[in-house]
Amino acid sequence: MAGEKYVVAAADNPLQIAVRNILNPRGYVFVGNCGDSISLLRLVRSNHPDFAVIDVRLPVRDFRATVETLDDEMLCACIFVGEYKNDDIAGLIEKSRCLSYCPLPLSRDLLVHTVELSMLNYKRVSELNRKLKEMTESYETRKAVERAKWILIERDNVSETEAYERMRKKSMDSRLSMKAIADAIIFTHEMGRKEK
Repeated sequence: MAGEKYVVAAADNPLQIAVRNILNPRGYVFVGNCGDSISLLRLVRSNHPDFAVIDVRLPVRDFRATVETLDDEMLCACIFVGEYKNDDIAGLIEKSRCLSYCPLPLSRDLLVHTVELSMLNYKRVSELNRKLKEMTESYETRKAVERAKWILIERDNVSETEAYERMRKKSMDSRLSMKAIADAIIFTHEMGRKEK
């Protein structure tokens, strides 16, 4: 892989330099470093890195909300570097979608391997999230179209096919999606029921 951008959140310069010395020669692109959670979130939001390397010696309580935001919004993969005996870190990793861990002492092969696996996992989870979102939207569209279709059937005393064709024609004529047409029919129906 390589060519991916990364940021480093480290308690001291030696770790940041060690990470850069391992990753940059392998083709990874360093885009910034920081030492606090607010700066990390700003760096990620402004530079859109593929992954962040985070020193576990930073106060985890300060970073918890930021790391949870990175994970919830799938902004980038996160790799913690340090001693694994930290229960806060272990708890975060267990509940996350895009967090991983690289133990100390830092070695070239171990860090590069961790980055590669983290990126593969991040891409896999991102793809699954995208597919889930598409399926949910498709399901919601079908559900709305079916409900709107039955409203037309009952209200206008038309066949199921005719109700669907009316919605399809309206969609094409108005250049709106079937979901938007269905939502408008449902909304109008609901408003009419409230007025009665």
